[in-house]
Amino acid sequence: MKSIFLSSFLFLLAEFSFAEELTNYTITSDSQINTLEGDLEAKGNVVIKSNSPNFEAYSDKLSFDKDDKSIKLLGNVYVKNLESEGISIEETSGDELTIFTDTGIFEFKSQNKNRVKTKLYFK
Repeated sequence: MKSIFLSSFLFLLAEFSFAEELTNYTITSDSQINTLEGDLEAKGNVVIKSNSPNFEAYSDKLSFDKDDKSIKLLGNVYVKNLESEGISIEETSGDELTIFTDTGIFEFKSQNKNRVKTKLYFK
């Protein structure tokens, strides 16, 4: 009984480098699985942080596709300090975020007539 109780408080922590410039991402979630092809999927209370300027993101699910060179965050996505192509996003939220790790370009989507909300500044 104690082991069942303790296992409910366990979480997984992984450190992953997605891009060639060696930006390291630390991913914390309830469960994670990676494939022999180098893909990664994290589910439940996902938190991703990186060593680039205090980047943080939260979502229900994360998937990394090595071939597509993309990180996809799904469900209740909240992001702080995302930088891309001279634009710095202080904070943003929506339903689905895709970050292309080779270029830094991102795409944010929202569903069910929700809207993407972004606070940004230009350098």
